[in-house]
Amino acid sequence: MAYTQPAGNRQYLTDVDVRIWMRDNDPGANLLLDDFEYTPEEIRTAMTLAVDYWNDQPPSLMLPYDYTRFPWRSRLLCGAAANLLFMAAHRFRRNALQYSAGGLTIADQEKYNQYDQAGGRLWDEYKDWVQKHKRSINIERGFGIIP
Repeated sequence: MAYTQPAGNRQYLTDVDVRIWMRDNDPGANLLLDDFEYTPEEIRTAMTLAVDYWNDQPPSLMLPYDYTRFPWRSRLLCGAAANLLFMAAHRFRRNALQYSAGGLTIADQEKYNQYDQAGGRLWDEYKDWVQKHKRSINIERGFGIIP
């Protein structure tokens, strides 16, 4: 059955938004799993880790963000998706086992390289944005608004 909850929230990123972007919004479409790939807890953890990375980078801001107050939804989606892909890669790596039966070799859990690479691309994009945006904030604090 398709996931029918309305998409997201205009104020902050939700697990529904993340599921839609990750194409994890319909358990029936996950042919091997017949379930969601990511739990709500994993999605919230992935968003929290992305926001924590922002908060940990200098310059520190007066009030640190959490995922319900992070104002850059598309950037948070990028960081959260990277973290979810890293989590999945870890699970695939842990469960990787090739087995053969009747001349057929099955390695359905050996997707960790693809997940690591996809996560790495998104994380690099997120880290680059954080660095540039924090640099801009630092310059604005010292010299005023940059047009």
